[in-house]
Amino acid sequence: MLCSPQYKREFGMAMMAYVVTIFASTYYLKINPESPVAALVAILPVIPAIFAAVTILREFNRLDELQLRIQLNSLGISFLVTAIGTFSYGFLENIGYPHLPLIWILPFMVGLWGLATPFVARSYR
Repeated sequence: MLCSPQYKREFGMAMMAYVVTIFASTYYLKINPESPVAALVAILPVIPAIFAAVTILREFNRLDELQLRIQLNSLGISFLVTAIGTFSYGFLENIGYPHLPLIWILPFMVGLWGLATPFVARSYR
């Protein structure tokens, strides 16, 4: 499990910064849609997301071998399901299915990671 106190603090701060930048960038772009810095403001939430990713990697280095194996297997399942799912859906878009915005792929992948982890952990009991 990813749950050391340091991880919780660092990840929590990254997520709070993410929420703030989401609201701030959305608000700014709503009132300044033609701004010359619109692209930079639009991707501003990526900065705290990078900090969150680094926090996860640092926590991986603190895990024992079994917990690391569980997390990596869960991530692998998440990656493969997301890859095959988005690949398949891309073909369905060619025949008229609604477009899937790319912004939803990462939350989908993280959600699958969270769902896969208890099942993978159970296989090691």
